[in-house]
This record gives sequence, C-alpha cells and structure tokens, in this order.
Amino acid sequence: MSLRRLWLATLLLGVAIASAQPTTPVPSPASRPAVAPEFWLRTWVKVDDSFFTKHERNLFEESVGVHFRDLVGTHEAFVNGVKVGAGSGREVFRHKVPVGTLKKGEWNEIVFRVQQPAGKGGFLGEAPFIMNYFMECVLEGGWEYSATPLVPGPSLKVQPTSSSFSKFRESNRVLGRAEQFHGPKLSPADAYAKMRATPDLAIDLLLSEPLVAQPTHFSFDTRGRLWITQYRQYPYPAGVNMISRDKYYRSHYDRVPPAPPHHDRGADIVSIHESTKHDGVYDKHTVFQDGLNMANSAVRANGGVWVMNPPYLLFYPDANGDDVPDGPPVVHLSGFGLEDTHSVGNGIILGPDGWLYGVHGSTSSSRVVRPGFDSADAAPVHFEGCMVWRYHPKTREYDIFSEGSGNPFGLEFDGDGRMYSGHNGGNTRGWHYVQGGIYLKQGVDPGKFGPARTPYTFGQLPILGTLTKVPRFAHFGSFIEGTAMASKYQGHLFSLDPLHNTVTDSERIPQGATYVTTDKGIAMWSEDVGFRPLYSANAPDGSLFVSDMYEYYIAHGQHYQNQIDPTTGRMYRLRDKDAKLETDTNLEGKTTAQLVALLGHANKFHRTASLQLLAERRDPQAIALLDAQLAADKGRGALGSLWSLYQADALTDARAVAALTHAYAPVRFWATRFLGDKYGVNRGLGVAGVGSKGARELPAKVFTAILARARVEPDAEVRSQLASSARRLPTDQMLKLVTALASRDEDAPDAYIPLLLWFALESHVTLDREAVVGFAKNPAVWDRPLVQQHLLPRLMRRFATEGRRADLLVCAQLLRLAPTPAHSVHLMKGFEDAYRGRELAGLPDELLQAMAASGKAPLILRVRQGDPVAIKESLTLIANKKADATERLNQVRVFGEVRHPEAQAILLAIAGSAESAALRKAALISLMTYGQPEVGTQTVAIVETSAGDIRLAALALLASRAEWSQQLLQAVKSGQIGANTVPRDMVERMRQHEPKQLQSLLAELYPVKPAAGVTDFITKIADVEAKLKAGTGNPYAGEPIYMERCAPCHKLFFKGGKIGPELTAYQRDNLGTMLISVVNPNIEIREGFQYFSVTTNDGRSLSGFLVERDAQILVLRGLEGEDITLRQADIRLLTPMGRSLMPEGLLDGMEPQQLRDLFAYLRISQPISK
Repeated sequence: MSLRRLWLATLLLGVAIASAQPTTPVPSPASRPAVAPEFWLRTWVKVDDSFFTKHERNLFEESVGVHFRDLVGTHEAFVNGVKVGAGSGREVFRHKVPVGTLKKGEWNEIVFRVQQPAGKGGFLGEAPFIMNYFMECVLEGGWEYSATPLVPGPSLKVQPTSSSFSKFRESNRVLGRAEQFHGPKLSPADAYAKMRATPDLAIDLLLSEPLVAQPTHFSFDTRGRLWITQYRQYPYPAGVNMISRDKYYRSHYDRVPPAPPHHDRGADIVSIHESTKHDGVYDKHTVFQDGLNMANSAVRANGGVWVMNPPYLLFYPDANGDDVPDGPPVVHLSGFGLEDTHSVGNGIILGPDGWLYGVHGSTSSSRVVRPGFDSADAAPVHFEGCMVWRYHPKTREYDIFSEGSGNPFGLEFDGDGRMYSGHNGGNTRGWHYVQGGIYLKQGVDPGKFGPARTPYTFGQLPILGTLTKVPRFAHFGSFIEGTAMASKYQGHLFSLDPLHNTVTDSERIPQGATYVTTDKGIAMWSEDVGFRPLYSANAPDGSLFVSDMYEYYIAHGQHYQNQIDPTTGRMYRLRDKDAKLETDTNLEGKTTAQLVALLGHANKFHRTASLQLLAERRDPQAIALLDAQLAADKGRGALGSLWSLYQADALTDARAVAALTHAYAPVRFWATRFLGDKYGVNRGLGVAGVGSKGARELPAKVFTAILARARVEPDAEVRSQLASSARRLPTDQMLKLVTALASRDEDAPDAYIPLLLWFALESHVTLDREAVVGFAKNPAVWDRPLVQQHLLPRLMRRFATEGRRADLLVCAQLLRLAPTPAHSVHLMKGFEDAYRGRELAGLPDELLQAMAASGKAPLILRVRQGDPVAIKESLTLIANKKADATERLNQVRVFGEVRHPEAQAILLAIAGSAESAALRKAALISLMTYGQPEVGTQTVAIVETSAGDIRLAALALLASRAEWSQQLLQAVKSGQIGANTVPRDMVERMRQHEPKQLQSLLAELYPVKPAAGVTDFITKIADVEAKLKAGTGNPYAGEPIYMERCAPCHKLFFKGGKIGPELTAYQRDNLGTMLISVVNPNIEIREGFQYFSVTTNDGRSLSGFLVERDAQILVLRGLEGEDITLRQADIRLLTPMGRSLMPEGLLDGMEPQQLRDLFAYLRISQPISK
C-alpha cells in the first residue's frame, strides 16, 4: 500500500471511530435531551496557530487550559484522549492542557464525562472555553451528547460535521481562583544546592517556606530586624468577583474591597524575622498581621507600620514597638487600582527626606483620596499607568513625583538619594527618576496604554542607557553599599532578572544628569528555573538580601490562570566570601551623638536607620552636632546631616544657602530640592497637606544664591535638580532660573535638563501665559543652543497645538519677536510639528501675516485678502484629486469663511462625490455660507444616499437655513427621507426659523413631546443597572457599540470625537454616576459644554457649544463635529439652550448583553486596541 493510501486509510479510520460511537447533537453544552445520572459531551477545536508560537521558554503552549464554571456534578475532562482534570461542584475550574497534547492544524477532541446521581445538573452557566495566554475560543454552540460512555480519542485531520469550533478572539472571559497548578519544584535544600555565585561571593539560604512565601518586598527596622511582606493572595483579591477583563488581564470587579479591619480576609502576611544571637541566623519569627488582602510591602516608621494594601495605604499604630498594633489601621490613602494585581501601587520605602515613596505599575490606574482628611466632594488625584508617588506622614501631602516609566515593582534609593526602579522590557537596567520627570511611558503602544497626561510634553525622559546588550528583563535592583561586599562592587547595580534566574552586576557610568550602565557579569544565578528573584536590599549585616518568589511559571497571565504556587518562597544572602558580617545592628540603644556619627557609616543600613531614629527622636541637642558634621564632612556624613536637619525642621534658609556651595555635589542637589519643596508647589498632580502655603517666592537672598549657583554649578545632576525646582517656583522666579540654566550651552545635548526646563516653562503657561511668552522677549536667549534646539520650538508648538485663536495670536507674537528670519526657523519647526496633518484654514490673519513676513505668504492668506490669482489657484487645487489631501481640505474650509460665487459649484460637486469623508464634510459645512436654493436641492439628495458623518453634515447644512429646512421637511413628508433620519438636534435648529409654513410642518412631523419626569429616569436607571448586574461584559464586543453610539462625540484615550467632554479621566468606574450621565444627560452639563443656538444676520440657524469666543470671532462646534467660525458682527442672536448636546435614549434598543459589553468597554482604565 502506498504512503498516500495508508495516510488516507488512517485518516478515515479516525473519523470512522469517532462517528461510530453513538451520540446526539445538542445545540449547546448546557442542553440535554434526556435526564441521566451520567452523560458525555464531545466537541473538536482547531486551535489558533499562536498556541504553538515559541516565546521565551514556551509561554503560549504552557498557558493552555480548558476553563469553565457552574458545572453541577462530578466531572472528568479529556483533550485528545489525555485526561486533563477532574472535579466536582460549581466553582471555577481551569484544567491545564499539557504541552504537546494539542496538534497544530488538526481538530483536537475535547470530552467531558459528567456524573450526577440525582439526574440534575450539567453546565448551568456560560459555555466552557479554551485559551492560551492571549487568545480564546468560546465553545458556545453545538456539541455531541451521549448517555452511554464515549472513548476519548486523538485529534482528527478532517473537520467533524457534528460539532467543531475554530473561531478565536482576544481573550476576555472572566477568570477566578481555581485549583492551582504549580509545575515542578525543588525543596528549599535542593534548590539551594543549585544556587551559584562568582568565586569571590557566597550565598546563604536564610528563610524558606513554610515561614516565607511569595516575598515581594522586605525592609529592615531600626533594630535590624527583617520585615517580609508575603503576597500570598495574589493574583485574585478576596471577596470580589471579576465582571470584565481584557487580554492583558486588566480586570474590573463587582465592588471595591473594604479596608481592614472590616475587610474580606485574604492570605497575605506581614512577618518579622530576627537573629537573636546576631550571628546571621534568623531564629525568631513573628506574624505581625495575617489575613490581609493584596498587601505587597511594609515599612516600620513613624511609630507604627505602613502597609501598602491596594486600594489602600494603611498605617498600623504601634507606639511602644511591641509588634502588636495599638488599634485598627488608619487608612491614609485610598484609590489605588486593582485592575492588574501584578501592577498595583507597591514598593513603599522611606525616603531620606522623610516622605514615604512608592511606585505604581503600568496596567493599573489610581484615583487617590485621603479618607478623613479630604472633603467628601474632593476630586481624586487620577493617574493612568506607571509613576512614582510620595506621601508625607505628617502633613498628609500626596503627589505624583514622576510620571511614566515601565512596570515598576519596588523602589530603591542609593546612598546619595538617587531614585531607581527596574523595567519589564529589554536593553535597559531600569529607570532613574528625578523630581517632576515625565518619562517615556511603557505605553508607546496606543493599543495598550493611554496618552501622556499632558499633550504638551513634546518628548519624555528616557530609560537608562546601556553599553551592553540587556536581555528582557531587569525587574529590580540594588546599588551595593554594604561592608560585607568587596570594594570592587561598591556603587554597582545588582539587578534581578526573574525570567533568566540571575542577578547581574552592572557598573554605573555618569552621563550628564543621569547615567548609563555596562554589565560586568552574572553575580548570582541558579540552575533551577524556579529561582525568581523579585526584590533586594542592602542588609544590616552589610550583605545583599535577595527574595525569591520561587515559581516555575512566572508570567502574570499564567498566575491569573492559576499556574502559581502561593506556598513557596525563599530569602537568600549574597556576601563576600571573606568579609565579616556586621553584628552591631540594633541601633535603638545608640545615643544621639553616636547616631550622628553613624550618618557617615560605610554600611547603608547604619546610615538610613540612624537617619530614621534621629527624625523620630527630634533631640534638640542633635542640631549642633549635625551642623558641625555638615560643615566638616566632605561626603555622605554631610549629606546625612543635611537630611537629618531637614527632617528635624531645622534646615533654615541660611543653612540651605550654605549647603548650595558644599564640596559634595549631592549636598548641593538636596539643598536645592529642599528649598524648592519648602517654597514651591507641585505643578503636576497632587494635593497639598497640613500647613501648605502654596507657591511662595524664595526670599531675595536665597534666590540670589540659587541664581548664582545655576550660572556656575559644575555638576549636571545638580543643574537637573535646579531645573526641577524651577518648575515649582512662582512664575517670575521660574523664568529667571530657567533663563540662567538655559545659558549653560553644555546641557543642550543632555537627556534630562532641556526637557526639565521645558516642563518648567510649560507648566506655567496656564498660570501666566504673558510672562512665559515674555521669556522670548529677552534677545539674549535667542542665540543659546539649548533655547534654539529645545525651548523655542516647543514653546511655539505648545500654542499651535492648543490651536485656539488666542493661542495662535501668541504664535504670531513669537514670530514677530524673532530677531531675524533665521531665528524664526526654530519657531516654524515647532509650528510644523503641531500642524502636521492638520488644516490651516482657521488660522487668524495676524499669524498668516507674521508667517508671510518670515517667508512666502501662505495661499490661504492671499485668498482671504481677495487676490484673484490666489482664488483661482485655490479653486484649481480643490478640484485636483491628485493634490495633497490636507491642503485641499484647508482650501475648502477657506471658502466657508470667504464667500466666492465660483466656489459653490465646486463645493457641491465635492459634497456629492465619492471623495474622502473629511473633504465632503468640510464642503457641506462651507456651503452654509452660500444661500442658493440649488444647494438645498442637491443636499437633500445627499441625505437620501449617504450615512454617518456625511449625512449628519448634510442635515446640519439643511437645518441652517429656513428655505433648505423647508426642502428637507417636504422630503420627510413625502417619504423620500425617513423621519427618524433627522436627529433631535437638527429638529431643534429648524424650530429657530420663523416662517409659519415651516413651523407647521415641524409640528406635524415632529410634535413636541412632554419631557420625561424624574420618576421615569429613576425607573430606567434601575432597569439598566439590573441588566448590568445580571452577567459579565466583554469590552472587545463593547468597543464597536461605543464607536457607533458614543465615539462621534466623546473621546476615550485615542478614539472618538471632540464634540462632548473627553471621557479618559472621567470616573468611569462609578456605575451610579455614569448611569445618571448617560440616561439623563441634562441633569448636569459639564462646564464648557453648554448648548447654544446662534442666529446669523444672513438667516442661518446654528447650534452647538462654544469652542472659543473673543471680541472678534465665535467658534461653534455642533453635533456634526465641524468647527464653524463666525464673526461677532455677523451674529444676530446667541441663546443658551439649557440642555445637553447629548441625546436622551442613547441606550434604547440595546439587548442586555450589549449593555454589559458597552459598560465593560466604558470601564476600561487603559486602551484595549489601536
């Protein structure tokens, strides 16, 4: 027999065996043709090719599982004849499909055996689904049913005719905690035997399960004890149910978990470990708190213990230090998101300035408030994605310290107070954070992350550069500053790579205001793939401690798939083989003088613990000692003294000014920082604390010293902090300091300083734009390289991007200020960046004239001036389909401002053509200026044959004039156009026209309906809410509904129109508020979106909200989304309508599942598609 015949016979035999077993087709896995104590269900699935894509170890195939819930009875599950799981009950199940079980390109068999002696049960809820890491197939549809046993078999090469599935989509089915699959693992002793280090280093196993599991963070108290936060509840918060998610596992839950002590009890633990003999062996173990729910880090300070327990920052008071809380925890902050629990607020650490610092991951959001401090109606501090935040324990001030970066989990300060965290991408060792920094967001992908908080950054600070190739990823790291590590490692970054089971030694090389790294080698690694280093810190004994999550599966999506072992975890010590460990680690018995001396200790723990104790004791006798040490010491002893004086509220202006000229650059850096914090305010996001006085001018002597230092400061990092502090100052002092720093030509190529100076300038535009523009009135700045390359182009771009008339007049002013046409080139670069792809039609003549003065007069200006040659050129360009699309659009819009008889025919031709929607809409809006009857006749035909935006623009055109409105209504009456085609807004516009015949037609065709009452709205809101709570939603299915019903007016992240308020920062997780806004949009109209009607002198009736208004012009934006510019002299009547532009009945006609899908999309905290 030939091979071909043998293959065909085998194939047919497989089909014959499958079909020989007696089955009954059923429409869904929940269907049963008869009641039986045991039955079998079978189907086949051809999985997506992505299931077999090799990524990292084998991420996608290792992530395959069959998921379901609400299966009553006892079951067994089989895939291609392999038993993948069994169980009983209605809980969540996820049966892992072993690697190699599925066959690519074939029809893989899935079989369930279900037993229920009572004869009742089976699948009672949603159909099961199969998924890998990102893709899923919902097995909703026909299955095979059998009341007699089926023999599970292999995959088939030919598609079965009875039941099969092959449609995959981005995974979004809700998940939940199920039986956990941990993969292979070694005992702590066996895993330790596989640990390796460079020859001069040694590794000690300090702690392991069952004492420690999931150690995501640890810290040390001033007695040298080890505090470990054990994140055992991860990834699912206790007590809540997931109601929607996206493929990145960003989830939304049915409620916010309450704070302790009234919380849903979880599995997280904060534990204390002590070496009672000070010999490096931890022999005393205490549980400080257990049963916590999403606690990921803890720090003992300020007479108690701070615990990061999203959505809360908690403080457990313990004044006597007996490790027993004095009472229930105090909620200091609330509102940290739980969308992705591997990306929540985390990593709290006490900063050298006494603030508590933390980070926030990339795939969660926050809306932070201060319970018991903020008023009930206080707006939360909202932020989407990754950032560094800080909180002052005494004043309760909270602010965003730096915006952007990667997906940080943990935060590190080096001995000079530089701040660092890791990154979950490749080719970098992480991020170096500075105050007020706006960093390259991990979200360069608009399908996953939202835009920068402000659209005017025009650049972001970069990741750390590297001179050696860095594999993905350096999760976290510590700078070596311990006495039990060799001198060659001091100051090096030891970064943790949980993906490759290594700790890498990297040298730090200064580069301007930041640094780059170069890898020197692997310092610590394991031959066991379960070694997953997550957190590290310089230990009291002078070594480096490293926590190990110990997991075979490390990707967070796998953890959500219950491929995780919450019972494992280890703690290691990395030390020099020959070094002696520090044993004098309980500093609480030290005198004030001893603590001051320890501020310059070679071991980092001794410095930080001494600083903390001095701050908590507040001994007045310390001040003189600190003053003396600050003056005499030339290194970290002086820096520690400065920090201590600041925390003691003893850093007077005189002391700070003296510190500005200290020999040690970090002292100068922090003196600058402290002055900026004392007198300035955060110009980004934050809320003031107790005793806040707002931004105040630095005293004259202090500012003179700062300004003098800016001109001569040799250290780029100090100049960087001067730029950061400038942003916090009042506008006048900011401008003087920025001017001084901008004269430092050596900083033009710096990665940080030019952008920090720009952030300072830009943050003051809304405070005092005239003063900021005054920066360009100084002739001396125009020839500075930093100003030419960075500040002037961005300043011009800032106003051009905003694009209102007042802003564009500023652009004209800047061009006039340019000393020469050559200088204006820098401004025009910024303008061109702002207007790339945008239309120039709305530019004011003043700007066009200024542009003409610096070069050729734009065609638009010449058309406005009535130049016959320019008009002919413009009309020719409009008619030329091969011309640049943006330029054609510009010219079409000009003829809506400048009426010219010859333009009407061309505009009508475009409006009725197959040209682009943008061009046709612009032509229709421009035609409003031309009041001829034939315009109405042809536009009625356009309404009849078009849809969407084109139809809306055509209706707006017809509604704008009485004669055209009459033509439209006659077409409706005759049935040529459906009555429902005309939206309410257009009907209301037509009601503004006076002719009686028109009003009679309106009354006949669109009678005024009585307004809905309060009871009607309450009933409707309750009905919608009940439907939403009856099931779960799919945000991917909700997106097209949003795009159809909401996006024409509202922008969410990158998608949507600009007619109504942008929804990105709106509190969309508050269902009650959102329902009221959608069901009854008139109950509260957002400021700036009040609806107005306008009647012009030439008989037009228009409506919309006011985009801009000054003494000369008014810009109106209606439902059609086009801006209409009117001269004030042409307006006869401007009337507020007292209602929202958003129509009532937006949710009418939607099925319950469509409602759930729409609201699942509206709840997303970050984009889910490009």
